[in-house]
Amino acid sequence: MELNKLLIAATLGSVLTACGGSDNNDAPKPPTPPPPPATITLEGKVADGYLVGARVCVDLNENKVCDDGEPSATTGAGGSFSITDATQQQLDTYPLVVEVTAGTVDEDTGEAITRGYTLSAPAGYEFISPLTTMVQGEMEQGSSEEDAEAAIKALLGTTISLTQDYVAAQNDDSLSNEQKAEYLQLHQVAQVTARVIANNLAQIQAAADAAGISADDLIALIVDTVVNALETIVAQVEAAKDAGADFDPDAIAGSEEVESEASVSDDNLEEQIEVLHAEASAAAANLVTEVSGDGIFWFDGDYDADGLWLEYGHVKYDATNQKTIDVHYELVNGEFVAHNNSEFGTDDFILTDTGWQATTEESVITALNDDGTITLSHPDFPQLAETISAKEYALSGLSIKVLLAKQDNTWPWHKVMPVDASFSEGAKAFAIEVKTASDQYRLYYWDGCNEGDMVGGYCNSVWSRMAGGSEGPATSLSALISATASDGTLANLVGPYIAWHGDMQILAELIQGGMAKYHTVYWGQSSTGEAQRSVMLYATGEWRQVTQSGQTLILMTLPDDVRHFGEHEDDGELLLAVHQGAVRRGEFIPAGTGDDDEVIFNLAAKNDILTKLDLSLMPGSGGGDGPHTGFVCDTGDSEWDDSSNSPVTGTLKSLTQYRTLVSECRNGMAAMAFTSDMLVGFEFKEYDSDGTLETVIRFNSEGGNFTDYHEEPAETTAFTWNINDMGEVVVEVDDGNGGVAMRAYLSIVGKDGDYYSIKGYSEEAEWSQMDGSAGEVWSDKWQRMAQAN
Repeated sequence: MELNKLLIAATLGSVLTACGGSDNNDAPKPPTPPPPPATITLEGKVADGYLVGARVCVDLNENKVCDDGEPSATTGAGGSFSITDATQQQLDTYPLVVEVTAGTVDEDTGEAITRGYTLSAPAGYEFISPLTTMVQGEMEQGSSEEDAEAAIKALLGTTISLTQDYVAAQNDDSLSNEQKAEYLQLHQVAQVTARVIANNLAQIQAAADAAGISADDLIALIVDTVVNALETIVAQVEAAKDAGADFDPDAIAGSEEVESEASVSDDNLEEQIEVLHAEASAAAANLVTEVSGDGIFWFDGDYDADGLWLEYGHVKYDATNQKTIDVHYELVNGEFVAHNNSEFGTDDFILTDTGWQATTEESVITALNDDGTITLSHPDFPQLAETISAKEYALSGLSIKVLLAKQDNTWPWHKVMPVDASFSEGAKAFAIEVKTASDQYRLYYWDGCNEGDMVGGYCNSVWSRMAGGSEGPATSLSALISATASDGTLANLVGPYIAWHGDMQILAELIQGGMAKYHTVYWGQSSTGEAQRSVMLYATGEWRQVTQSGQTLILMTLPDDVRHFGEHEDDGELLLAVHQGAVRRGEFIPAGTGDDDEVIFNLAAKNDILTKLDLSLMPGSGGGDGPHTGFVCDTGDSEWDDSSNSPVTGTLKSLTQYRTLVSECRNGMAAMAFTSDMLVGFEFKEYDSDGTLETVIRFNSEGGNFTDYHEEPAETTAFTWNINDMGEVVVEVDDGNGGVAMRAYLSIVGKDGDYYSIKGYSEEAEWSQMDGSAGEVWSDKWQRMAQAN
């Protein structure tokens, strides 16, 4: 063995010598590594108002967190930042993220914020705000940067680039007052949106942490919800401006209108995020294949004081016979009843070459296009043609209830869908986009009024104020036009009423030459207390008069303030025209206009929805979504005597009896205990049967207060509170002399989303011994939400 080793060594030595191996100076050298990429500086600003002390970073791993090692900076005065350690490739590729933490100073107020949140912006932006955060959110859902910004700008009602510093622009003297006002409104919307994002994070962070949900997914869900509520936020900002009071972004963010649209429920976060992921993965659909196969299915409905109304339809194309199969089903007495093609109801009037013609709701497929889109049209009115495209996404395993609740057209259906129902394998949804093929001039058809209110055979007539002060249905367009602007007093105003909300209306003063002045007309009180109508200029705009197909038309592009007033919105331009002896209202929809807020389904998804539907959950039947009949348990409640302003003595209970009643109301369910985390920083709202806010109860670490809106003006009372060993909240109000004026024990009977079924026991020193022997037992439904900053 040793000999063999020596021979091998000798042989290797001779080979190496022959190859020059003994000369180390001739050995190959490793290549010189390239120099690291050059870093550049990115300077920018962060605002809802300018934010000082926030961390900005290039989000290299796109997790919406500023991790160690990512190029970053901290904002200074004026929200300015300077990132000096990023490469051009990084800045061109990755989004920017801003961590706004408690303690960051908002220069709008000069104070540190109390609730943190996260902002973002697409790669390449130098101004980061809640508005750019929504653009980034749309991009993460599959939109291009151009389409994402266009979508957010449309919801905001602006043409201003969202990369612009709306704070600085308000002081730019090169801009007009109107331009400055538009920047101011963007600033105000951003302020409200930032608070909505922060309030949502405070509301659901604990549930998200418990479910192991990442910051990326959580923020994406919140931003998606805010985008869906953006029009409501804009409308509330405009309403606050029109009211003339000091702008309060906290109050708007905490308003019932915004919270009902923009709050994220913490009950089914994982299911909501799964739906969000599915939508983000949507790809172009081939609707031609779908309609030529099993067909496509649409769902619609409504839910209001009259109850729940549901309908769905099936559209299929028989290529052999070139025929559209269109069947419509409506829920009647618990059963879906089919309507065939001969039963289509009257739709709007459409302007044709021969004048106004009544249409029906019928439509047929008139083209299967090579790009997978389809064209729908009315069989008798080709000018009603629309091209429909779609993106499809898989639904398998997703919560049916969550998906239905998210879409405007399917929202009513979620009220009768069990929480555990999910879509089966092969189920698909199609997010459609509809574009009109040609200009459409429409007059609304409406026959739902009393016969005495009809003018010329139907209800759509324009109530107007005429010269001389008379009011009634207008019969000519000329009667609506003023030669010159009035002095703004009601006596001298002429024009149509075009929007209304409660006792307030908006009158459009149409001045010859194209100016429109919009005045609010409302009932107020004179100095002597008498009711009188008051007028105030609300907005200004433009109108025009055109002739189309022999018809004279008035067209108005309504300012956003007017378009959002009340519940009467027109998607296109407001149209006024004379038909059947009276001025009627309608809209002008230009070619290429459409919407994309509807989702339709394939056969598998439709079958899932219908087979898993549970009509026993119908609101008012004791089941259903959120607060419903039976949600509040009023067993054993005391009666109230208004004359003595105290409970009826014979209906008072002891504290022990109250706790027995709570146990009975839980009906065998495990007891639910209050916790500090459930209360601190939150408020609970109580509404009466018609939806009017009655009481707001707020809990803070040092105490709390409740505001009683029964009183005029509303009264706010401070209290102290603690949680006893039974999980009850014990609330006490000081009598001002070291004693207790009121004490209440609160127990949770049940919970449904953000709603709590509460049973309470109250004692007041005016009528109780305050020793648990005799108190009022009551029950209520409370809605929990995060307090505004």
